[in-house]
Amino acid sequence: MLDTVLSTIRRYSMITQGDKVLVAVSGGPDSVALLHALWSLRDELGITLHVAHLNHSFRGEASDADAEYVRGLAESLNIPATIEKVDVPRVRRTLRLSPEEAARLVRYEFLDRVADEVGASKIALGHTADDQVETVLMCILRGTGIDGLRGMPPVRGRIIRPLIDVHRSEVEEYVREHDLHPRTDETNLMPTFTRNRIRLELLPLLRRLYNPGVDSAILQLSELAREDVAYLEMAAQEAFKTLSPKPGAESLTLDAAALAALPTAIGRRVIRRAVRFVRRETKDIGLKHVDALLSLLRSSDSFRYELPGRTFVERSGKTLTILSRRSPDEPMITYRYDLAVPGETQVPEVDAVIRAEVSDQWVNPVRPPGSMEAVFDLDAIVGTLVVRNWQPGDRIRPLGMDGTKKLHDVFIDGGIPRSARCRIPIVADDVKTVWVPGLVVSQEARVTEHTRRFLLLEVQSAGACGRAV
Repeated sequence: MLDTVLSTIRRYSMITQGDKVLVAVSGGPDSVALLHALWSLRDELGITLHVAHLNHSFRGEASDADAEYVRGLAESLNIPATIEKVDVPRVRRTLRLSPEEAARLVRYEFLDRVADEVGASKIALGHTADDQVETVLMCILRGTGIDGLRGMPPVRGRIIRPLIDVHRSEVEEYVREHDLHPRTDETNLMPTFTRNRIRLELLPLLRRLYNPGVDSAILQLSELAREDVAYLEMAAQEAFKTLSPKPGAESLTLDAAALAALPTAIGRRVIRRAVRFVRRETKDIGLKHVDALLSLLRSSDSFRYELPGRTFVERSGKTLTILSRRSPDEPMITYRYDLAVPGETQVPEVDAVIRAEVSDQWVNPVRPPGSMEAVFDLDAIVGTLVVRNWQPGDRIRPLGMDGTKKLHDVFIDGGIPRSARCRIPIVADDVKTVWVPGLVVSQEARVTEHTRRFLLLEVQSAGACGRAV
């Protein structure tokens, strides 16, 4: 296995002599084998190592035991370690994400922060060839384009995957040979999550009934797709340079006719590249938005189209202008709505609806930690209730506290990644923050024995999309 790891590192130029490598170690076989392999190759590679472990709190005492195992392993190898604990189930409820999405969001934020703190130039993850096969299949099932067929890139920025050419069977043999005794996450054996079902049910079926070598075939598909995407991205970059002579700080002007004449495969990439240029990311821009824009571009001399995230595309004659209504320091999502009391308030920017009920009968204010419901004294509300995104400087007086606390600190305590904080709807009145759903309730609007009118608020999911205007 060490020969394969070394070959992969050199093939993709993953590591340079003198690098400090932050190794993400969960305690499972893959990450433990990764850490031991890099430790074994440290002199040959000329690197130093630092271990990072995040306790996701999904499995109670078992998660705590994983953290202690990683701590002991790092100590036995004389490698410094950063080990932290975050209540990811609470983050999941607060952000209304799947367990996998919440864990990934929190994990990558943690790794980026720790890498900065310790001065690591690379972050090593323990994904194997088997993980790559599962990822490609998962993307196919979700309706991916050619980009998704690439699977996970061996190198992305400072993230590297030295085990990407190593199979899980090789990892298991390696940890046995070196007497490493990694931890077992029993949730990986449960067909609850999509990836687990692919691993436990779909792949064995494909191997048995269709192609015993299906894993190799999918890995070959991934490699071919990676090479094709690299070519398409290069062509899109050249077209983008040609079509965008007038870049601005928050806008971009393109040659509309030339863009419309591009092959669809290149035109889609140029549009996404242009949007990314003015607003830094395109996570909420889907195929339906890009194709709707291309259709307008090829059929109309003048239009105005709104993309998610306060981004507007306007065509006037020969020019197409992409304009972001967001300054670089502004949160990624900005919204503010008066709360209908009683009634429902749609917050399409964060795919949420807030339901408000009023009662003059006793309503028990006790809710489980992380609940997306809360009960308040309606007569303690000052002026108009609104729902809005978080703004730097916001404060709240948490239930049971005498003083106030910055919402920034509330998010840190709750393990909410920086990139997701604007997705949490903040409920406030004219003078105070009343509620941060899933995280904290205001002491100043709490239910007491003197409460006569009860306000029950609940956050549920809704929907949103781009539109022509």
